[in-house]
Amino acid sequence: MDHVDSGLKTVFADERTLEVLDFAAIRELVARQTTTDRAAAFARNLRPTPDLAIVRLEQAATVEMRAILGDGAFSLPRTHDVGEAVARAARGGSLGAEELRDIGFSLAAADAAVRRVRSARASVLQARCRASHALPEVAAAIDRAVGERGEVLDRASPALGRLRRNAAHGQDEARDRCAAILRQPRYAKAIGDTLVTVRDGRFVVPVKTEFSGMLPGVVHDTSSSGHTLFVEPLDALEVNNRLRTLRLEEEREVTRILAELSALVGSKADQAQINLSVLTDLDLVLARARVAETMDAVAPRILDDPLAEIRRGRHPLLGARAVPQSLRLDGDVRIVIISGPNMGGKTVTLKLLGLFVAMAYCGMQLPADEGTAIGAFDYVGCDAGDEQSIAENASTFSAHLRRLRAILEATGARSLVLIDEIASGTEPASSAALAIALLEELLRRGAHGIVTTHSTELKLFAAGTPHVQNASVRFDPQTYTPTYQLDLGSPGRSLAFPLARALGLDENIVSRAEMLLSRSERDYDRALEELAEVRSQATLERDALARECAALAGMETTARQRSEALERERRSLARQADDRLGRALREFTAELERRRPERSGPDRARVTSGQAALLGRVLDDVHRDLGVTAPPPAPQTEEPQRRTSPAVGDRVFIETLASEGDVAEDYGDTVLVAIGAMKTVVPKTGVRIVRLAHAGSGAGRRARASASTGAATLEAASGARTELDVRGKRFVEAEPLVDKWIDESALLGLSPLRLIHGKGTGLLGRGLQQYLKTRAGVRDVRYGNADEGSSGVTIFDLG
Repeated sequence: MDHVDSGLKTVFADERTLEVLDFAAIRELVARQTTTDRAAAFARNLRPTPDLAIVRLEQAATVEMRAILGDGAFSLPRTHDVGEAVARAARGGSLGAEELRDIGFSLAAADAAVRRVRSARASVLQARCRASHALPEVAAAIDRAVGERGEVLDRASPALGRLRRNAAHGQDEARDRCAAILRQPRYAKAIGDTLVTVRDGRFVVPVKTEFSGMLPGVVHDTSSSGHTLFVEPLDALEVNNRLRTLRLEEEREVTRILAELSALVGSKADQAQINLSVLTDLDLVLARARVAETMDAVAPRILDDPLAEIRRGRHPLLGARAVPQSLRLDGDVRIVIISGPNMGGKTVTLKLLGLFVAMAYCGMQLPADEGTAIGAFDYVGCDAGDEQSIAENASTFSAHLRRLRAILEATGARSLVLIDEIASGTEPASSAALAIALLEELLRRGAHGIVTTHSTELKLFAAGTPHVQNASVRFDPQTYTPTYQLDLGSPGRSLAFPLARALGLDENIVSRAEMLLSRSERDYDRALEELAEVRSQATLERDALARECAALAGMETTARQRSEALERERRSLARQADDRLGRALREFTAELERRRPERSGPDRARVTSGQAALLGRVLDDVHRDLGVTAPPPAPQTEEPQRRTSPAVGDRVFIETLASEGDVAEDYGDTVLVAIGAMKTVVPKTGVRIVRLAHAGSGAGRRARASASTGAATLEAASGARTELDVRGKRFVEAEPLVDKWIDESALLGLSPLRLIHGKGTGLLGRGLQQYLKTRAGVRDVRYGNADEGSSGVTIFDLG
């Protein structure tokens, strides 16, 4: 029905390969996580499929199921395989109460599982559930009629309930009649026991054999000793007969109920089988997700090319003992030859790759790091272990050759070949020559693979052949114990002599063995030893560097967090300063507005037309930045004034500027009004007196002084610099100076500006540039060109 069945029928590795890879143990891991008998059976027969479309769907389903598990508990109840019972019902067969109970339980479980998946964000799993439709009428009918222990309930039908109630009454009556006989004194010496019992569904009393004629009745049984007869008294005969009749009627009613329920199941058999298949599928995916959780596995990337990349992969059957291994097979490196001492992990690494491919092709996630990828292989062949057979008169070597022949017959450009101790088991020179020829054939066919060896000739072959790479398993150079780590790019030593010494073999024998080696062999072994030591030292240094980098990264993170906190604080302070500046600028708004109308007065020459235009643009920008769309309302006068024409010293409100000021000079139809440090000439008709000047108050003198000071202030501001030198200062000292300089320049429309900070260590320049790039109103921040001062100055515009 579904893709699970079709996937299980696709073969890309023979049973011998799966056996060598210990794939049966992987199957059992999945089976133990299932909760339905049918899913467990599928898991124990799980087979990889090379169909990448199916593989990607299975991988996506596992990812979605892990996400569902992560959102909360999701489990399925343990159920039996009821597929055969449903099929029998479809053929018209009658099912037992326990079978019906199991069917109802399984259909309810399927419905609950489908509802859970449909409530999640799981498009692949939801697509699998599309064909599932609940059968509430079937589940409800079974639940109403059959109990959890597989018994037909009284509520299954009104007739059954009535029959059982009548039978209960008849049973009580029959027991009471027998009990009454036991209590009669005349039968005391004949009664063997005081308990009423049942034989063949009829109530009887125990009578001693020697007094069998004392109690009239029907004998139904005898005790195992032969000393007691079980007699149905004549007084209980009629009641027992009625009870028997009721029991027979009850059995017929139960049979009718079960047949009716079986017919209901049979009428919905097709949909029921679909629902059960969906339940099996979800249970399998859930089992894979649970296995992935226990392994801390990741979803591999499934690629279209025949390659494999394992990043710190851990053998799934070794648990905490697994040492992470990394390797890659691709277009550049198609075959890896692993060499080194026995018990070093060569075969484990070989099997790891085969298992990872098989697991990935079953939709399972892999215990490895993110980025692990499995490509498109249509065949995996593996030979590892001793296949010697005395019964078949086959030596290890001949069995090995037969296995290699079978693998070669199936090998193509998209094949993965894994051979442990390739062509070993015969004379070394011939073995090496045969192994090289086999590897050349694998390369010619475009296959990928891993082989293990002790042969020096194969190590040299790998060193001199394109697309072939040496690798070695690492041993501690001091203790000669395996670390089970893989070193790519260098061949391994056999360590025969060091291990012989470590295991206590006579030194004379070991020394003599070394002497028997040719000089070239000794030099080669010594070179490998030196290379191993160098690699070991390099690994230690690399690990130390990695730890230092991690520590530096932690320090960098801390520094960045502190910098971000300081930046947030600086921005907060800057916003507060902007607010204060905004309030101050609003006070100057009326004064700056005087640049817009043409005015006349004795002090007009103090502000040039160019400055007025620049300040006018600044005013527009301030209004826009501060969100001011209308001037603030005019303040209320303190009290009605008798005089309506302003005079020197009066406090007045200027209607057109919406600001207050003091009258400094009276020109007849116009007056000169001082607004803070600024002044303007306005018609008397355009002002309203707020407060009259008092005699001898000196207000006029203050107004005149204010006008004089305002002119001087504007003149000083007009000399603001377009260049600021902060060399020799620290950032905390330079920042407020730069901030004030920018404010003054902005008011006068000066741009571009040149900030001199020097080169030095570069910290001051970088800090000021970062500040400028985040400051409002500053743009186009850059270091100077060669003729502008290079990296010792920063040029920027305002606007």
